[in-house]
Amino acid sequence: MRTIMVNVTKTKYDAAMIVGARPNFVKVAPLLNEFEENDLNVLFIHTGQHWDKNMSDDIFQDLGLRQPDIHLNVQNKSMNEQLGKIITELDENLDNQSVKNLFVFGDVTSTLAGAITAKNNNIKCFHVEAGLRSRNLDMPEERNRMMVDTICDKLYTPSSDAVDNLLSENISVKKIKNVGNIMIDTLIKNYDQITSKDNFKPSEFSLDRDYFILTLHRPINLTDENLNIIFDGITEFTKNYDILIPAHPRLRDYVNRNGIDTSKFKMINPQPYIKFLGLVHNSTLCLTDSGGLQEETTFLNKKCLTLREETERPITVEIGTNKVIGVNKNIINEINDSLNTKLATYNEIDLWDGKTSQRIFEDFNE
Repeated sequence: MRTIMVNVTKTKYDAAMIVGARPNFVKVAPLLNEFEENDLNVLFIHTGQHWDKNMSDDIFQDLGLRQPDIHLNVQNKSMNEQLGKIITELDENLDNQSVKNLFVFGDVTSTLAGAITAKNNNIKCFHVEAGLRSRNLDMPEERNRMMVDTICDKLYTPSSDAVDNLLSENISVKKIKNVGNIMIDTLIKNYDQITSKDNFKPSEFSLDRDYFILTLHRPINLTDENLNIIFDGITEFTKNYDILIPAHPRLRDYVNRNGIDTSKFKMINPQPYIKFLGLVHNSTLCLTDSGGLQEETTFLNKKCLTLREETERPITVEIGTNKVIGVNKNIINEINDSLNTKLATYNEIDLWDGKTSQRIFEDFNE
């Protein structure tokens, strides 16, 4: 599909910001607003990596994000095809005479493509959410993080452990600035709506009792073996709880292609940001292989079980809201233990204060 350009002229921009996937949108929203409210001219680019309406258009509306200046429309390709296509399209759209600074976010394919393109075009590159490490190189996100952090000029970290990770890799301290968690900026801005009773309508999802939320999207869990373990485990709790699954397109496609029975669960489409976190806020327990949801449940002080062998967000485990349990037949015991454990009152995490975008702007503008 052809690139869509909206009101783009050959002018000089203070910065470009590249996004492509749902987690990117949550991170870019406060920073784009901060820059533009302070009269900086931003070239906003959407690669189209997440092309599903429920994963893109709806969340733009929810976050009040303006339309991108450029939409690359890479859509549903393999990881390598996406990477090559995004780099090629960005090369055609970025000109170092008009863009001198480029921001990338998180750890998706679009993040790596943006960083490579910036460096190959002598554009200064800034990585927001730098320094996270799972130590699992089988995860494409981990490979992306390490490559992006190696080549970027400025690394904005969400927490002190991320700073330690970068220093242990011999990255210069001059490149690193701990600014806090930008996802929390978005959560705090929308907190009243998220927790409002008006935002939670159980009947919309046929919920008439307490419920768990389950989210899955990582390829390692989209196998017959792992899905059977997860689904068999949570089925044990359907006598007393509803199981709500906002299904990533990748999960829904796998379930449909392989004829997996999900009749005991309530599988729904991905939800807009505010409605989804409202569901999280009112849930009894979240089970996930997501990274961002580990942080969001921590801020909302909700119990979370991470269906992976490791996490790049250890602070969520230290706080006590999150436990990394892997995928194995002990899942039933882990859920029972979580249900029988009372969470401590949320203790504020350093720099999770809603001011990360402000700190980035101030550093950028020095």
